[in-house]
Amino acid sequence: MEMLIGGKKCPAAGGEVLNAINPATGEVIGTFPSAGKEDVERCLTLARQGAERWGAMSMDARTAVLENVPRVFEAHRDELCALLCAEMGKPIRQCGEDLDVTVEIFKNLCEEARHLAGSSFMDLSAAGCMGDVQFTRYEPLGVVACIAPFNFPFDTLTQKVAAALVMGNSVVIKPPTDVTLSLIRYTELLIEAGVPGDVAQIVTGHGADVGDMVVRSEKVDAISFTGSTEVGIEICRNSALYLHRMIMELGGNDPFVIFGDADLDHAVQECWMRLRNCGQTCCASKRYIVHNSVKNAFAEKLVQWLTGFKTGDPADPATDVGTLINERAAKEVEEQIAHTVRQGAKLLCGGERKGAFLTPAVLVDVTPDMDVAKDMEIFGPVFPIIGFDTEEEALALANQTSYGLNAGCMSGDMIRALRVASKLQAGTVVLNGCSTWRGPEIPFGGYKMSGLGREGGRYSLLTMSQEKTVAIRYVR
Repeated sequence: MEMLIGGKKCPAAGGEVLNAINPATGEVIGTFPSAGKEDVERCLTLARQGAERWGAMSMDARTAVLENVPRVFEAHRDELCALLCAEMGKPIRQCGEDLDVTVEIFKNLCEEARHLAGSSFMDLSAAGCMGDVQFTRYEPLGVVACIAPFNFPFDTLTQKVAAALVMGNSVVIKPPTDVTLSLIRYTELLIEAGVPGDVAQIVTGHGADVGDMVVRSEKVDAISFTGSTEVGIEICRNSALYLHRMIMELGGNDPFVIFGDADLDHAVQECWMRLRNCGQTCCASKRYIVHNSVKNAFAEKLVQWLTGFKTGDPADPATDVGTLINERAAKEVEEQIAHTVRQGAKLLCGGERKGAFLTPAVLVDVTPDMDVAKDMEIFGPVFPIIGFDTEEEALALANQTSYGLNAGCMSGDMIRALRVASKLQAGTVVLNGCSTWRGPEIPFGGYKMSGLGREGGRYSLLTMSQEKTVAIRYVR
């Protein structure tokens, strides 16, 4: 497959290509261009032209085009799901769920835009303002670089792309190298739906090369990135010269606090979200902070419950757990499990790796001083269980990390749960469930090193625009 620059399919100017590999089979399923400086510059120049025309259109005219996108995506549902499954090893059923969310985001943002009005102010008492009329309006930012993650490439990218397009910006998509073919096809379908070719473009290649050229450019006005905290920091540093607007959804080591009066069977059922996408979910619970009175019972129930899931061929509709994104990622998780065991934890089950496949693992005897209890984010199906005795101890454990994306809490005492929620350092706190929660319209983002800004519904639209105040003096 080829990049889309100015609405046309094109190879890299230098002719270089990279392979797309199926992590479940190891076979090459296609190739894509490895762009160079000439390609990136041409793309960004066209993006500025596109932003000027697209931004000058009325909101109604833009949403009329974008309302075609869900229909086009749904018409290509089977094709998109099969391609995503082959590229990233995600079970085919979950690929369909991701596409459903993608379609919902487009619909939600087009509807939300109809109700996005500015504010008006008049007859203010401030000296010199009596009789003046002031109002605000929302205007486009310009060119938005949308840097997608590999784990939920369709719906996470759509939070960026749909909001940017609705608000009159052009977008330059930089896909992850492991899921490039799917996002090339995604961009092709945007154009098929009627989005101009210089308004939605995609440049492909290694992030350290292509992504770096994009974020360093003065032709970019904003950068929306989902990925690791380390890469997010590097992007902020490399783009600082032009003070691009930054929207960052970064790493997390989300706690799931389970009190002694919680329904353990319900708590175990909530652990399903740690298996989704083979544990590669930013806001999945990654630390299980369980009251010592029920810690052993919870671990036993969890181990037994895990036997009911099928790990295998991602293309099989019966598969629950597929592969990690590649064998390198699976090896990293394998080593993180071994590292935690070396620090004194006990592996109750799982952790066996074959290629990019890894069986779900349960770790007990995890203590607060271990890396996994603090800042070592394991991006795979691993359940480290940490005991506590008091509410204060649970909060200290939950908050002893540089991350603050989501958190979960289960207790039979809702007053206590609400009190704990007010003290958890996280952008979203889920009560009566695990931390995995992201509705398409809620403000999603993290505290501390988990990101900058919020995405979702109205919040995405505001992030992808700039607010201007217009004052009319001497109105009598």
